Order: sequence, then structure tokens, then C-alpha cells
Amino acid sequence: MTYSRYHNTPIFLNEDQNYKNVLFRGRDIQQTYQYALKALYYPSAGAIASFENVPLVWGATDKLYNISNQYYGSPAYWWVIAFYNKKASEAEFKVGDIYFVPMPLEEILGYF
Repeated sequence: MTYSRYHNTPIFLNEDQNYKNVLFRGRDIQQTYQYALKALYYPSAGAIASFENVPLVWGATDKLYNISNQYYGSPAYWWVIAFYNKKASEAEFKVGDIYFVPMPLEEILGYF
């Protein structure tokens, strides 16, 4: 059951002239489609308290996709761990940081 963060996100033709001037210059591109921004809502304090939050310490070789695979059975949910810990990507995690893996996955996905 892979749940993409782009699930039900509209796709649109980007016709912004400034975007075209930068992106298309020197390339054989006439148009581009992209995903619209999708609002993700952070769970309330009450919801967070209802989850099982598995505490972990970030290590020098940790990768979000490996942690996702270990706890969720798929590397595709790396973004859930990052967003839940209010990080954009694993580059924002520092060695020694305490972070949480929210469980169960099905319940946390309901908030996103």
C-alpha cells in the first residue's frame, strides 16, 4: 500500500513567463507540467499523543528511506518521518538529534 505524497494532487501546465525564461533557455522545451502545492497539516498535540512515537537518535550514516523501510516496510514513506519531525529532508538532521517515527502508518497518513 504505497501512499505517495502526490496522491490526489492536481497537475497543471505552468505558463508563467518568468519560469519559462529561466527553465527553457537553451533547452528544447516548449511547455512543462508540474504538481500543484498540496497543503500538509501537522497533527494536533492530541493526535500526536495518540500515536506510538518511536524515539531514535540520528546517526552519521542514517538515511530516511532506510528508517522508513525498517518501520513501515517501504522506503516510500521517508517523507512522513521528515515531516513529522518538522524537517524538509535528512540534510536537516544532525548526528545526535532525537527524532520520532510515528506509528501506526495508516493513522498518521490520515493527517496528511
